[in-house]
Amino acid sequence: MQYRVLALLLSVWLLGHHCILTSGCFEIEREALLTFKAGIIDTGGRLSSWAGQDCCSTWKGVVCDNNTGHVVKLNLRNNYMSYSNRSDYSLRGEINSSLLVLSHLSRLDLSGNDFGGISIPKFIGSLKSLMHLDLSGSNFGGEIPEQLGNLSNLRYIDLSSSLFTCKTPLQINNLSRLHTLHLSDAFGFDGTCLNDLSWLSRLSSIRVLDLSDLNLSNATDWLEVVNTLHFLQELYLSSCQLTNIPTSLSHVNFTSLKVLDIRDNGPFNTTLPTWLWNLTKLSYLDLRYSGFHGKIPDSLGNITSLNSLYLGMNDFDSESTIPRPIKNLCNLRAIDLSGLGIGGDIAEVVRTLCSWKNMEELTLENSKLHGNLSSWVEEMKNLSFLDLSNNSLAGPVPTGIGRLSNLQVLDLSSNLLAGSIPPGIGRLSNLQILDLSSNFLQGVISEAHFANLSKLDSLSLDSNSLIIDVDQNWIPPFQLWSIYLHSCQFLHPQFPAWLQSQMQLDELSLSNTSIADSIPEWFWNLSFSSVDLSHNQIRGKLPMSLQFTSLEYLILGSNRLEGSIPSLPNTLVMLDLSENSISGPFLSPISNMLQLSDLLLSSNQINGSIPSDICKLKYLRVLALSNNSLAGELPQCWKNSSLQVLDLSNNNLAGEIPPSIGSLSSLTLLHLNNNTFYGELPLELQHCNNLLFLDLSNNKLTGKIPRWIGENLQDLVILQLRSNIFVGEIPSELGQLAYLQFLDLAHNNLTGSMPRSFGNFSAMIYPTIHSYDGKGFSVDERTFTYFDYSNNLLVVIHGEEYQYSTTIYLLKIMDLSENNLSGQIPEEIVALAILHSLNLSGNHLTGMIPERLGDMRSLESLDLSLNELQGAIPQSLSALTFLNYLNLSYNNLSGRIPTGNQLSTLNNPSIYIGNTYLCGPPTGKNCTENETMPNDVGNDYPDGSKSTWPYLSIGLGFVAGFWSVCGILIFKESWSSIYFQTIDRLYDKLYVMIVISLRRLNRKMHG
Repeated sequence: MQYRVLALLLSVWLLGHHCILTSGCFEIEREALLTFKAGIIDTGGRLSSWAGQDCCSTWKGVVCDNNTGHVVKLNLRNNYMSYSNRSDYSLRGEINSSLLVLSHLSRLDLSGNDFGGISIPKFIGSLKSLMHLDLSGSNFGGEIPEQLGNLSNLRYIDLSSSLFTCKTPLQINNLSRLHTLHLSDAFGFDGTCLNDLSWLSRLSSIRVLDLSDLNLSNATDWLEVVNTLHFLQELYLSSCQLTNIPTSLSHVNFTSLKVLDIRDNGPFNTTLPTWLWNLTKLSYLDLRYSGFHGKIPDSLGNITSLNSLYLGMNDFDSESTIPRPIKNLCNLRAIDLSGLGIGGDIAEVVRTLCSWKNMEELTLENSKLHGNLSSWVEEMKNLSFLDLSNNSLAGPVPTGIGRLSNLQVLDLSSNLLAGSIPPGIGRLSNLQILDLSSNFLQGVISEAHFANLSKLDSLSLDSNSLIIDVDQNWIPPFQLWSIYLHSCQFLHPQFPAWLQSQMQLDELSLSNTSIADSIPEWFWNLSFSSVDLSHNQIRGKLPMSLQFTSLEYLILGSNRLEGSIPSLPNTLVMLDLSENSISGPFLSPISNMLQLSDLLLSSNQINGSIPSDICKLKYLRVLALSNNSLAGELPQCWKNSSLQVLDLSNNNLAGEIPPSIGSLSSLTLLHLNNNTFYGELPLELQHCNNLLFLDLSNNKLTGKIPRWIGENLQDLVILQLRSNIFVGEIPSELGQLAYLQFLDLAHNNLTGSMPRSFGNFSAMIYPTIHSYDGKGFSVDERTFTYFDYSNNLLVVIHGEEYQYSTTIYLLKIMDLSENNLSGQIPEEIVALAILHSLNLSGNHLTGMIPERLGDMRSLESLDLSLNELQGAIPQSLSALTFLNYLNLSYNNLSGRIPTGNQLSTLNNPSIYIGNTYLCGPPTGKNCTENETMPNDVGNDYPDGSKSTWPYLSIGLGFVAGFWSVCGILIFKESWSSIYFQTIDRLYDKLYVMIVISLRRLNRKMHG
């Protein structure tokens, strides 16, 4: 018994010894913290202060109670989480259970770190004193432990920006005291985790609820549940894929609500719900991007407590000014009416707001506004956020804008602003975002423009005519996260040295800025996610290996880079090295770049073959390898459903087109032209029914043109099959391609007649059938494709090759030349009213030129030469006012050549050469008053060829009867004249026939 008492006293003494305050810190708690630190990987040295005896006073992030000395708060939030070098300062490793010793801990904040997807430790549920728990954005995963439900004193919990498995978010039975719940983006946006929200009704004390970025598309009960939360003050449900919103409630219970954010849902396609007007305490209302329509009701004006109102990008009825109920909200300090089509003069519109001079946030993006930025802006002294982008504002940037000392965001992009940027903008010491891009600004930008911008985070001046003139030794006052200076011009061609000081730089665009220098070594030591240095004169070689740990976009196209492709980071999403002098074999190995979406290596000197492991890139969207020296056959493994663009043109590739290409169901552009592919088109290609561009020209493809092109590839806009060995008739099914605007089947061995269905091409008849913006085609309000790819198309017009890119949408061309087509030109073709170029030359077409050919009013080029057409040239051709090229040579046309309008300017006799019976200018042959054709002009053989026997008979008659008639011809002048005219015509006819025969023979020999 005595020993037990001694043991108990010893234990009490030892416990007391460890619980004694040592230099302001309990030793047992200090040791627990050091054990926790031992399990943490701290590359940024954030816990370096955890040394010495006094953990309460000198240890960063540790807070003790002033009275008891116990550790009550552990604040280890990563404050660098918004910067590109966040990972350098993230805590990693394991969270040791030694924290259980901190029995008085009321606040634990580990947010913004990186714990590698581990589960939240279950022991945290035993920290009974915990009232505040923030684990957001720290890369926790797995299941949310049910032990968190034991934290009965918990008031605040934030588990947002994680990737937990889809289960009930919390065991919430005992969390009746919870005031704040943040689960934003906690389960991955694509997964539907919360099919109902009934569990929320147990949170009877909840004040703040944030479920943003969760998939609640199946939670149709969301509003009914929210209506049970009597004390709710803030509700955040943005980007939750909510599909319905009741427009009325029988009784509104959550009338304490002050903040409501349901932006970016729906689209709901309904008017504003009436229950909103019962929320009379609302101070913040965000309904942007949710598809509301109808009129903004007067009831909105009754919520006089509103100070922040965001209604932008909905479908409300357009009004000529700001709706009246909004004008009367005199407590407004922030407003967003973007995309509502308000219109009018910007100054007059703003001044209709009751509280415009006190406004702190003003967003009128894409509002059809015009006018100048004048003195009214300078009167808005409290402005911190100004977004007037995508309007028609003109005039200069006001010189007095530098007086808006509170301004943090200034976005005037995509307007008509002109003049220079005032240096006074450099006085905006609180400015974080400056965007003046896509205007008509000019002049010099100097160091004075940035003098006091120490808080600037994002700078965008691209697409102006600005000149950047800063000293090479200049050290900016800011640390930028993003820089966009596209099309600005550096006064000095050297690579801007001031970038070396930007240690937080994440996005950089210096394309087309006149840099003529090599890339310095220090540049590759910066940490980027996006780099665009394209369209400069950058020279030199890339380093052997790019060690960027987070690089996603590397765009170096259109420079003078040499050497081989370097070893690349596997984080790349886009690589553009096109239009350089890169040499050596194709990128290998490529299968490690699993995130790669766009690979553009066109116009280099890359050789070797295309590796088969390219098929493993399941996210690959654009593969452009044109204009290189690639050889060999294509891989047989194409199964990537994401691929939209495949451009392998102008290489030395051979073999048959792999049938597996037919599995590329998303393919919109297929360029295999200018190679040596052979064989027939694989039947599987018909499954690529999203194709817009199909260019297989200049190969050795054989067989017939398949009917399935017209039946299955219904979205085709460009079809180019010229210079192959296709045979047989042109399938009439091609006429079903309503969107086709460019058809080139020239230089094949096609036979038969020209299909009458070719008069059905809607895109050659109606100007609005589709539109093209340089990146994608939109047809009948459907966008077929949208991609950042500069498409090129080689077009042959008038025998000359032209390269089209951004103006492809202008092409309305049909070329069937140099084939063996026969029969007449179908009358139906005259319906193609907006066709620009028609080339049917070098065939065996017969009959007459369609009389109504002049109905094709947009024709700029018409070539019907080297055929067997007959009859008169239609007078309607004179109605073709845009015609600048015409070739009707080497046919059997006759009669007077039409005159008038544009035809009068086409006075080159070669246009009509080889048509013996044509007369009138510019042939030099006069027409008699009753010009007629000879009787034998129309004598054709069944195959369409002309009979030569009449002319041979005349020749034989000449030889046999020469001496019998010679005397008469000598002595009778009128007979002599008739005879020698006949001889002249015979000579002309034989000459034309010989020329035509030689050209056709030459074509067959080289076809």
